[in-house]
Amino acid sequence: MTRCQSRWVNLVIIALVVILRAPTLLPSLYTTDEAYYGTIANDILDGGALYRTAVDTKPPGMYYIYAGVFRVAGRNNLGAVHVLAIFVVVATALVLRRIGARLADDWAGAWSGIGYVIFVHAYWPGDTLGANSEIFASLPLALSVLVFLQAQKKPASSLMFLSGALVGVATLIRQPSAVNLGVLLACLVYGWLIARSHSFARVLAAGSGVVIGFIAVIAALAWYYQLQGNLHDAYLWAWTFAIRYVEAETTFGYVLKRLVTVHLAVILLSGLLWYFGIWQMVEMLRSFWRRKPVSSEAILLILWFGLTYLAIFIGWRFPGHYHLAVLPPLSILAGQAFSRFVAKQRRSPQRCWRWIRTGIIGAAALPVMGFLIVAFIVRAQTLYFLPTVQQIVKETRPNDRIFVWGSSPRLYSFSGRRMATRFVSCSHLVGAYAIRPREVRDRGKSMIPETWAMFQADWETHPPVLIIDTSAVDQFWSRHPMTRYPVLRAYLSGYRVEGVINGETIYRRL
Repeated sequence: MTRCQSRWVNLVIIALVVILRAPTLLPSLYTTDEAYYGTIANDILDGGALYRTAVDTKPPGMYYIYAGVFRVAGRNNLGAVHVLAIFVVVATALVLRRIGARLADDWAGAWSGIGYVIFVHAYWPGDTLGANSEIFASLPLALSVLVFLQAQKKPASSLMFLSGALVGVATLIRQPSAVNLGVLLACLVYGWLIARSHSFARVLAAGSGVVIGFIAVIAALAWYYQLQGNLHDAYLWAWTFAIRYVEAETTFGYVLKRLVTVHLAVILLSGLLWYFGIWQMVEMLRSFWRRKPVSSEAILLILWFGLTYLAIFIGWRFPGHYHLAVLPPLSILAGQAFSRFVAKQRRSPQRCWRWIRTGIIGAAALPVMGFLIVAFIVRAQTLYFLPTVQQIVKETRPNDRIFVWGSSPRLYSFSGRRMATRFVSCSHLVGAYAIRPREVRDRGKSMIPETWAMFQADWETHPPVLIIDTSAVDQFWSRHPMTRYPVLRAYLSGYRVEGVINGETIYRRL
């Protein structure tokens, strides 16, 4: 690849990301996850303690990213967050390109980067265009692999430490990222036991560096929380509660439905990437079974893909955005196979190659362009909550607290009013999580029994001026009226109905 061609590849990657994420640059397309992150980020900026005054089940990385952006660009500036997400996707693609070029050749690297930016947008906009944890965690994970490969080539304990630390950073953004620690260590063991390319001493030193780097990041945050006095709360919500959430009861029928309607759909819509990625992995495994030399780098890619793919099955719910995490290793694998395929097909008759090229372009362009159009169509629908926000602002003062019954954290963040309780979503109180079987969701049972005691303590400390009841307009909350729960029902006598907006009832304190 010439220098000019290399520059054009970079420009293509940047242009694709800007075009495919263009809907996020408009004042709309705000996802539920972004509302969670934004609400907790605002609470942090208001002096709150994460996992004590505002709680959710995710690790703290995304909340601090949003808080940092809000501090620089202004409160609730999701436009700035979306711009940052564009930079992150571009940077991830360029890192994947570098990894692909290091493991194969320049064109394999180019196709890896291009494949990633195309197919990371080949699903519903609510899953692919949000500035979510899968998007942000992919960058430190890709950087970790790149640094690890450099350390393999030129042994340096500092690089191994950095590689492990980057996995730690990714884990603080998204918990399943921790599996990459096992990937790096397994790759080292493979080089010692099977490939015989590393001595035991080198593997021990390198592995220690990776582990220490990982632990250093986690330990630094734990120390910070210990000083804040909320280490126990962080462990409760980001680990204990998260484990209970993924272990929550489900049904075979529900799992099968999600496998077909989400998991299989994602694979089919990104079929081109999956086809070439699996092809490359099969070729590698075939060489391994035939006892032919297989490099440690190839094993690294296989393990990275395999363990990340298995992590999609955690909880048996298969949210669409979970699948984004598997795309970095899959893109590198696909880039290698696709590069060889293109080189071979170019030697075929021109007419045949023209048809093949048209089919490939169609398979790549149709899904992403279709969902890009969908994003522009549905974006205005994501602003449905603004009339309620305007009413909240009108009826309250900046320092007043409000309480939203249901799962609509955007009412907190966009109104600029703090939460009366620590619960960003009342799903934590009643177990009404969207991605659960209806019969399980409607039981109204919390996964942590003490949540109602926490709720009651928060309410007594700063009772809300307004209650916004969204249960009547949310299909997931229709079986959860406020009067169903004794603790909340007891407080309603101190409130009167102020009005109804968009089907949401607003109560004011007497």
